[in-house]
Amino acid sequence: MEFLKSKSTEYTLKFLILLTLVILVNLAMRHQIFRWDLTEEKRYSMNEATISMLQNLEEPVYVEVYLAGDINAEFSRLQTSIKQTLEQFKTYAYGNMQYSFINPDEASSANARNEFYRYLVDKGIQPTTVFDSEEGRKSQKLIFPGAEISYGGRSLPVILLNGNNAAGASQAITQSIENLEYELASTIKSLANPDRQSVALFQGKGVPSGDVLKGLNDAVSSKYDLIPVQNTERLSNFDATIFLKPTKGFNNSELYDIDQFIMNGGKSLFFLDGLMMDVDSIKDYGAMALPIETGLDDLLFKYGVRVNKDVLQDVNSGNFPIVTGNLGKDPQIQLLPWPYYIILNKYADHPIVRNMNAVYGKFVSSIDTVTASGIKKTPLIFTSDYTRKMKGPIHISFENLREDIKPENFNLKNVPVTYLLEGKFTSAYQNRLPPEGRENSSTKNKSKENSIIVASDGDLLLSEIDRKNNQPFPLGVDPYAKHPSNFANDQLILNMLNYLLDEDGLIISRNKDLKIRPLDKVKVSEDKVWLQFVNVALPIVLIVLFGILRYYWRKRKYSKFNG
Repeated sequence: MEFLKSKSTEYTLKFLILLTLVILVNLAMRHQIFRWDLTEEKRYSMNEATISMLQNLEEPVYVEVYLAGDINAEFSRLQTSIKQTLEQFKTYAYGNMQYSFINPDEASSANARNEFYRYLVDKGIQPTTVFDSEEGRKSQKLIFPGAEISYGGRSLPVILLNGNNAAGASQAITQSIENLEYELASTIKSLANPDRQSVALFQGKGVPSGDVLKGLNDAVSSKYDLIPVQNTERLSNFDATIFLKPTKGFNNSELYDIDQFIMNGGKSLFFLDGLMMDVDSIKDYGAMALPIETGLDDLLFKYGVRVNKDVLQDVNSGNFPIVTGNLGKDPQIQLLPWPYYIILNKYADHPIVRNMNAVYGKFVSSIDTVTASGIKKTPLIFTSDYTRKMKGPIHISFENLREDIKPENFNLKNVPVTYLLEGKFTSAYQNRLPPEGRENSSTKNKSKENSIIVASDGDLLLSEIDRKNNQPFPLGVDPYAKHPSNFANDQLILNMLNYLLDEDGLIISRNKDLKIRPLDKVKVSEDKVWLQFVNVALPIVLIVLFGILRYYWRKRKYSKFNG
């Protein structure tokens, strides 16, 4: 008993009890992650859907990032953010995440490097040319701001540079950083989820077919099963349906099928033209753009929007080649602004289109909203500040290209051309008997919470054809640009489908907003000496002062023992 009363034994027991408690707490909390994000915009916080997806991974994820090597300061910032994001992913994935950075330039020879470049391009990771200047010398270099993610024996590329180029290089990098979580998480989710959702691409009714659909197929098929369908009765077998540029009328039974598909929760995307016009139909004497009557107008009117029978022109336009003369026997071709080909670069602050690069539209119509009880109407894409509207039918000729574009004639601004409709939709067949052929059907008059998207341009999802080899370009490529431009048409359709079909809310991570707080250059210049003192000299002064005070305090304390 005397042993238990000794001080040393008491301290030992207390230490052992404390150590045991620490071990037990660590064991209990080993799978719990606690983080405190003290930034105003919560830049280091992650979407709950992302965290849940990472915590439920059944196999390891391998990420190979190709943004490495000798890169400039802006891309170094993107590289650092990629590394930080992957570290966060690794923490939440409980060890099921590994990543590495690979420099494509580190090859044994020039041939090996070029071969690796081709491998990355074939994978879908496109290079970016970076122009830099150091000590008066200009240089340019190819970098690959992308990654390849592997899971369960499958792999997918992911592009990590996808901000709006019109915002400038620095801002585009910032926007890409804001999108990192979503781009990486959505790709991992596609690989980890073996049950791919199915999307119907409605065929028939004069819709485009053949090679012009290859870009759309390539874009959508990376994450969904895109299946052509000609019979509206089959729509109920799919999660979503794309109606792309129909030019012929739907009969009453087909409209009923589409309406009931939406009433029963089916997601629908309508890419419709107000006027029928194709550039290939424009001859030397021009062509008439005539209104299209498909019958879908009646359904959409009931749901809250109307695609108008007009066509928009915009100052922010692409170019089109035209013969301006002859040099001897050879025709002289010049690229001239074509205001019917609109570069759409103005977006709503919404996860579908936030931080996205421009998309390319052709013969775009306007959209009006109409009253629809309980439906939230969100405009997603707008024209520029200089737009004009031309009501159909109208005559379109290449001679229009010779006319100077005068901004004062474009008196409309920010005309909406795409709408997201959300809510409980009312059936267009409410209080009506089912049409002939659907007599045995039970009409549903009201949907549960549902969403549809309506865009007033059927060409948004069509690929251009390369006239040299008769092969389709990727979706969003403008072949008439001096340097073929990659617009974000492919990203647009994927974002739309991801939003409509994303039950977990993963796409909400695209709402992340990083605030840049630049220094006031005027104040920095005015207070330069003071700031240098505060940041350099003051810490040294404080350390010396602390040492002096501590010296006198210790001297005073121990002088008592000498006295």
